[in-house]
Amino acid sequence: MTRFARLALYLALIPPCCATALADSEPYMSLEFADAPAQFQPVPRRAGMTRFSMLDAISFEGAAGPARLVVEIGLPPRAPLDATPVDARVTYRPDGFTDYWQTIGMPRAGEFTFTQLDLSGPRPQIAAEFRVTLCQRASVMVLANTEACRQDVGTFATQLQID
Repeated sequence: MTRFARLALYLALIPPCCATALADSEPYMSLEFADAPAQFQPVPRRAGMTRFSMLDAISFEGAAGPARLVVEIGLPPRAPLDATPVDARVTYRPDGFTDYWQTIGMPRAGEFTFTQLDLSGPRPQIAAEFRVTLCQRASVMVLANTEACRQDVGTFATQLQID
């Protein structure tokens, strides 16, 4: 089983969890994608983290009307601020269900710049800027169209519920 397949399996096992506000500010997500809403609000019970012996699997979702922004990240335990995720996926769905735009391949160094990465203790928090390439997909069952890709920048800050 590939690392990507393992991470996908781990993330699928994360039960819906409760998102709560960060200590200093409200949670947020943004994406500078053509025609995307400027701000996404984290979806309650969709911001969670599962600790495995070799991986912290993090997943959270933001909504702006029907549009959805989903970030899934795999990090080694006790990862430092300058960590490159073991695996990561960013998905943007303008209508919430179809017309997927998603990262493809493994994350590269510099795609995620963490400004807060405290995954220990009872109130784990994560904040970052990401610079990724999103490629269009007709659905989750169809491979990405690598001829229809865009470079995009986004940010997020949220508190995570430990699974």
